[in-house]
Amino acid sequence: MKPELFSDKSAMKILIFCAHADDEVIGMGGTIRKFALAGAEIRLVMFSEGAEGYGSEAERNRIVAQRDAETRKVCALLGIGEYFNLHGLDWDLRVGNAAYRAVIHHIRSMRPDAIFTHGCRDYNDHQAVSKTVAEAWFHASLACAMEKDPVYPMVPLYEFEVIVGMEEPSLIVDISDVFETKLEAMALYGSQTGVVGGAAQMIAGRAMLRGQQIGVAYGEAFRRSTYRPAKISNIQQLL
Repeated sequence: MKPELFSDKSAMKILIFCAHADDEVIGMGGTIRKFALAGAEIRLVMFSEGAEGYGSEAERNRIVAQRDAETRKVCALLGIGEYFNLHGLDWDLRVGNAAYRAVIHHIRSMRPDAIFTHGCRDYNDHQAVSKTVAEAWFHASLACAMEKDPVYPMVPLYEFEVIVGMEEPSLIVDISDVFETKLEAMALYGSQTGVVGGAAQMIAGRAMLRGQQIGVAYGEAFRRSTYRPAKISNIQQLL
């Protein structure tokens, strides 16, 4: 991660948007923990309540409450201070006005130093979240959707990988010291053990691959969004 995101400033704020409970752990659980240890204020916004994430008919009527409870335990473990759910439906997340305005509201109300969400090439619901967040991030700094909150200047937007691996990450965070915590967090999503096959194996394999790319044990990959190019006034900012 760029050094400035791990600075000692007490006001560091991190805003994370994801589709489903467990995406935040798979994509950036280690980085979340590192931000928390660095004293960051972290807000997690989930688009779906996870009604389709059950492994048997017996779980169907209790799965939403169960996944909500699991997410809150994960937040406590990783150090996420605020958790919100937009109560969307699995396989029905889409780019639309309601979700767009919800994202703008969270950006403008929290006023984060950096925003994280799904990669734009991930699958189905993840693509919808990525596109919605990118549009809202773009417009949160403009005079659009201003019913509740004042505009907020653009901050770095980073994509993480969940299902589909990132082809060309722009940075990789060394999570070697918090990798076991990432695994503990994933284990808290017990309801998904029989639904998301091989998640722990994918986490371990990908973390080792990303770690190998930067010469450490474990890593997490990110790409800084270029949906709107960053403005460079001082050439030293390139270094």
